[in-house]
Amino acid sequence: MPFQPRVVVDGDGERRALAGALDISTLAEARTLLELWSKGSKSRSLNLAKLNMLDTPGALFLCRLRDKGVELTGVRAEHQVLLDLICGLDLKPLPKVESVPRWCQLVIQLGKGAHDVRQDILDIITFVGKAASWTGSALIHPHCLRPAAMARHIAETGIQALPIIGVMAIMIAVVIGYQGVAQLRPYGGEDLTINLVAVSVLREMGVLITAIMVAGRSGSAFTAEIGVMQTREEVDALKVMGIEPMQVLVVPRVIALVITLPLLALFADIMGLIGGAAIAQFLLGVSPTQYLMRLPHVVSGDDLFVGLFKAPIFAFFIASIGCMHGLKVSGSAESVGRETTRAVVKSIFLVLALDAAFSVLFERLGI
Repeated sequence: MPFQPRVVVDGDGERRALAGALDISTLAEARTLLELWSKGSKSRSLNLAKLNMLDTPGALFLCRLRDKGVELTGVRAEHQVLLDLICGLDLKPLPKVESVPRWCQLVIQLGKGAHDVRQDILDIITFVGKAASWTGSALIHPHCLRPAAMARHIAETGIQALPIIGVMAIMIAVVIGYQGVAQLRPYGGEDLTINLVAVSVLREMGVLITAIMVAGRSGSAFTAEIGVMQTREEVDALKVMGIEPMQVLVVPRVIALVITLPLLALFADIMGLIGGAAIAQFLLGVSPTQYLMRLPHVVSGDDLFVGLFKAPIFAFFIASIGCMHGLKVSGSAESVGRETTRAVVKSIFLVLALDAAFSVLFERLGI
């Protein structure tokens, strides 16, 4: 253990000695003992002959004492070198940070937010264009495709997602059915609940819930996988070997999800209609046979087409945004988590925005 510094008063108290170790662990005690003494008369001296340990913070403290007029005597040669080095530094206090008014901070934050949104939009447009170009080139030249990677991604994003998609579709149908009966029964129109459930599931809720689940499940997985590869410099290794990461990492995921999401949406539609049949049997007393006979009069092929038409478009954007943020990872675990969160948020927001645009478009087209 290092010696603790001790102060020795000699004679009239103007000459003092410092012995032991003056380092960062003992500096606080030495400062307490010597600061008041250093403000005394001008003929003060501090003997350092018995000081056997000195580090940079201790040397900086002694330099400040010397600047106040304290004479340092008995300094060892090794300590003198350190003191000359530290005392020779041009130490200046940090400039005072000017406070920014709160209204100015608000304006700065608004401007920064607008700039970030603009940059995000440009990044999405650029990457989506690149993904579309590479995907189209791979489809034109089938020898560039990677069937093994595509099959793995189809299994992970499609087959393994069937249970959660089915449960979610049934639950959504049940919720819509309960709310429909509760709102229509006072007007004697509870039989229209079947219409409400069937149309909602086929046109909107089936594909929308599926896309949101896929964005949170598969889109985040794409970002995390590519992000970890980025932290391990595997993406840079692909570039060094002359292999384009877009062709190896992005295209198989995009094609796999474009194939998977329409099938998952169709599965969600079927499970949603089954949930509608269960709620009709439980609340309305409509048997499954009567339910099936009524469906052709309630929905048409246009309703199924609207839902399935949106699925591959949603899939393309979800996969592209997930891969884009995976390639943006900067090399740390914190960056992987941050980019994964951004990918999921942007994917879900874009799915909702596209769904709203499609709803307006199909309404104008009369579909």
